[in-house]
Amino acid sequence: MKHNISPELAELFKKKASAMGYSIREEAAEHDPQLLLSAFQNQEEICKFEKTGAMRFRRDSPFVEERKELHSLLLDLKERYDLYLNAKPLDCEGVQDFRLISEFGNHLLAAKQSKDNEIRFVTWQYDYDRSGVTLGHYYETNYEGALKDFTVRSGLIDENQLFTEEEMAVLYQSCVFRGKNDDDLTFDTERKLQDVIEKLEGNLPQEVVTQQQTVQEQEDEHGI
Repeated sequence: MKHNISPELAELFKKKASAMGYSIREEAAEHDPQLLLSAFQNQEEICKFEKTGAMRFRRDSPFVEERKELHSLLLDLKERYDLYLNAKPLDCEGVQDFRLISEFGNHLLAAKQSKDNEIRFVTWQYDYDRSGVTLGHYYETNYEGALKDFTVRSGLIDENQLFTEEEMAVLYQSCVFRGKNDDDLTFDTERKLQDVIEKLEGNLPQEVVTQQQTVQEQEDEHGI
């Protein structure tokens, strides 16, 4: 079930958007009951957001990348809030302030809303009678990391089928190197290689991608 943007979510979005250089203002309900927030940068209106998270903007607005950045941020935060609000309270001793996101076998993924309005995630193992939990892996606000840990710990995915971040970085460097230096690549193979590179870029930290791009630019400058 999808929920409207709560006051807590709106405050969290404002804080994170502000750190990115945006100003978020609340809309007056009497003007349009569906509108909730307006986003600005340097006094220029970027877009507006409805209570559902839907985005509105002027057709002639030039701020395409800014809108994508803000909408992606809001939808990411809203996904976590929806997960949390749809989850049932965790009925285990000492962790009743958490909610149960998912469970499989003897392992579970849980979340809690902190005082700063962030949703924080953890994976646990049930104890022998399932009245409590143990061996917590705490992921703070990293939902993707917690979900991956849950699928591995619970046995839903074999850990040997997953690449570590270091392995993906090596694979990324190798793909970029081949794309640049292999003159015998066919059009189809080059396209598939580019798809792999883009997929790896989407799963690697930005600093790893930026570092590789910097190295490639330096090599191009020196004719390597």
